[in-house]
Amino acid sequence: MRYNIEDVKKGLENTGWKVISDKYISLDSELIFECPEGHRVYSSWKKIRTQRFCPICQNNPLKNIDTKVIPKKKGITRILALDQATRVTGWSIYDNKNLIKYGLFETSLDDEIARDHSIKEWLINMINIWQIDVVGIEGIQYQQNMGVTTFEMLARLQGILLDTIYELKIPYKICPTNTWRAHCNVKGRTRSDKKASMQLLAKHWFDISVSDDEADAIGIGKYLADTYIKEIIIENWE
Repeated sequence: MRYNIEDVKKGLENTGWKVISDKYISLDSELIFECPEGHRVYSSWKKIRTQRFCPICQNNPLKNIDTKVIPKKKGITRILALDQATRVTGWSIYDNKNLIKYGLFETSLDDEIARDHSIKEWLINMINIWQIDVVGIEGIQYQQNMGVTTFEMLARLQGILLDTIYELKIPYKICPTNTWRAHCNVKGRTRSDKKASMQLLAKHWFDISVSDDEADAIGIGKYLADTYIKEIIIENWE
């Protein structure tokens, strides 16, 4: 089959990849591609059509994140940050000021108490498995587009999570939404604008494309890492 540049473009549809070159010579000729993270990749269509590989993404430990638990080193303060939500919760883990892990916890349970219980069980496991030293939970912010019922559900869940953390004797911090966003320099007027801004910040800081829930958790974690670690340094110095 004789390929042309339009065939290459069509072959990359719905993959997140783009071809930057405008001229195609052969299967083995070098073309300029762009990976989903925006990195330029110099390779041939013969290679990219079978295995889309970006060396920059490959060397980013946060891009190729897996489920393995990272051992905590001596002298490290490990922080778990949680985005406030009832069904899909974004989370991030920092070792001191370094992001080492992030993700989503999702539950599809319809019953509110069963759903809260599943989040509680997940939190207990995260704290124990990852040897968490402090937990940051996003504060509940009442918004115009938020119904009273949703606000009450978030308040009940926050109470359950705080009680769980207290029973485990783990320090915690409530991170008010406006406070952590200001610390991270999040921009925008609407809620969706601010979430998009935080996603761009996560991309700028760590070169990763994440969901808005993950981005918020990363922002909450950064705020807590910056402020909590500073408090520890001051306490130790005194």
